[in-house]
Amino acid sequence: MWSTLWFDYTFFELYAYFMIYSFLGWAMESAFVSITTKKWVNRGFVNGPMCPIYGTGALLIILALGPVAESIPLLFLGGFLIATVVEYLIGAAMEKLFHATWWDYSEKPFNIKGRVCLERSLEWGIISAFVMRVVQPAIAGFVGAIPRTWGELAGTLLLAYLAVDTTITVLHVLRFNEKLAALSEAHDHLREKLEGTKLYGTRQEIIAHFENMPAVEMLRELKERIAEEDEEIKLLREEERLRREYMMNEIKEKMESRVNALNRSSLIERRLMKAYPGLRSKWFDEELKALKRELEEKKKWKKQKGVSK
Repeated sequence: MWSTLWFDYTFFELYAYFMIYSFLGWAMESAFVSITTKKWVNRGFVNGPMCPIYGTGALLIILALGPVAESIPLLFLGGFLIATVVEYLIGAAMEKLFHATWWDYSEKPFNIKGRVCLERSLEWGIISAFVMRVVQPAIAGFVGAIPRTWGELAGTLLLAYLAVDTTITVLHVLRFNEKLAALSEAHDHLREKLEGTKLYGTRQEIIAHFENMPAVEMLRELKERIAEEDEEIKLLREEERLRREYMMNEIKEKMESRVNALNRSSLIERRLMKAYPGLRSKWFDEELKALKRELEEKKKWKKQKGVSK
């Protein structure tokens, strides 16, 4: 398998290029985002130090532009077109598969559905020309010097690792969508229940609380209001009192389950939200925003706790 020829390259060489450029793309993206945000960000869809979108784009550029490697204008134009098409198609595929927008260039001029934009495409053209003239010859020499037996063993192990890593990440993302759906259902049911009580003055007040107040803080306030309501409940007839008590307990339980669901975010979910700050859900964007708010509040609380010590 490893010695099979594909467009004048062995499968081993193409696979090695894919893995190397996936790693270099991850390093470049992670360094850029980390410097910009002034905190470490593990950029990329999979958990390991790889961005397969870069490996895919690099392979296509190597295969398509190898014959014109001596012409910088053609390298620039070819890289501009190939990288733009790859980024657009992968962005569209990820939106379709996971019902989420992972990056968004909507605020950039000359963008297409927010998936690609002129500024980034020009950068791809420059990077492609640089890679083909400077980086690729060095990488080709490095890959050619790898002992084939050890290289094939390492390639097999890395391929297995990438398959497992991708599977785990995809399963977590699909589970994440289910979690957002459950949060959305709980959110609507809880708001409907609250509208049938006197705990909040108006429907607008309930909506404002849901949109602006962290769930933990809202739960605390809700318990206080229920405690105040208890005094009024005691004065009601037995049947009415039991009905109101049941309703209040149900509301409290649903709010507590919502808080618990928001707090049970996995490491992979937190990493993806940190790696893709522009991540938006097609169907459950409000729940995703609420989850991000909860994580930020929790982070602030931990910082304050650390300072107070």
